[in-house]
Amino acid sequence: MKCLFLFLLSFLVLPGLLPAADRRLVDRVTAVVNEEVITQSEFDTVFRPIYEQIKETYQGPELQKELREVRLKLLNQMIEDKLVYQEAEKMGIEVLDSEIEEWIASFKSQFPDEATFEGEMQRAGLTRPLLEEQCRQRLAIVRLHQFVIRGKVVVSPEEVEQYFQDHPDEFIAKDAVELWTITIRKSDEAIKEGITDEGAKKKAENLLLRLKRGADFSRLVMRNSQSSNAEAGGVLGFVTKGTLLDDIDRIIFSLAEGSFSDVLETERAYHIFKVGKKKIGVQKTFEELRDEIRDKVFRIKAHERFVEWMAEVKNRSYISVR
Repeated sequence: MKCLFLFLLSFLVLPGLLPAADRRLVDRVTAVVNEEVITQSEFDTVFRPIYEQIKETYQGPELQKELREVRLKLLNQMIEDKLVYQEAEKMGIEVLDSEIEEWIASFKSQFPDEATFEGEMQRAGLTRPLLEEQCRQRLAIVRLHQFVIRGKVVVSPEEVEQYFQDHPDEFIAKDAVELWTITIRKSDEAIKEGITDEGAKKKAENLLLRLKRGADFSRLVMRNSQSSNAEAGGVLGFVTKGTLLDDIDRIIFSLAEGSFSDVLETERAYHIFKVGKKKIGVQKTFEELRDEIRDKVFRIKAHERFVEWMAEVKNRSYISVR
């Protein structure tokens, strides 16, 4: 449910759509985009849940560095979204009420019931009219992308084959393993000094002992794990060989299905991994990969086209960051 809440908040990247109560508290303009503004409270509303996620991964100077980078990227995204919607309005792109209702109905189906949906809406500071207006703007932006960007991108068979030949490493079949993890974070001092956190290590070792005695893994995760996926039972999904740190990767792929790793130490935490199903990589032929490669080349060219188009829009727009 956490990811659905963040998805709802992602709509607020479109500036000018905060609830009226929030707008009344605004005391500073963060950016001016042509004749419209992005306020500090609008920015903070979107940034706040992102900050909560970042601080789970970074600490100290690294946290501050990451926050600075994310702030810049987020503000640029908000500026670009506003520019794109302004262009959509100029082009007269319209979204039907029936399309909005269809999208909202589809989105609501991801929640177990109406009460849960309304609760998440409230957490995100959204009302039904506000959600409808945001949906209208998002769909208009998507439609503009289709007309201006994606509609002008063509991928030839020669480009598909050339990409396959130029990027052989991308198509080397790799083994994969299904993983879950319990994560016990080290203290700030232990991370800073690069030393063992005896308390955290002992806690992880005790959890491993309980697992070996038959304790339920998902229950231990939800009660003890200190990672962002704890609420989801510690699931990492299928992880491709070579993705993890070398030492951990070697250990994980040597374990049998259904087994647990010992307590493994990284720079910031202690981990216990549970191994699920294993997939043996099978090399696919070009014919089998053709559609996948065509889609990838299309996305690359569409992104390049969008960057060029956005640069043109910015050059003829008034943008001021305060």
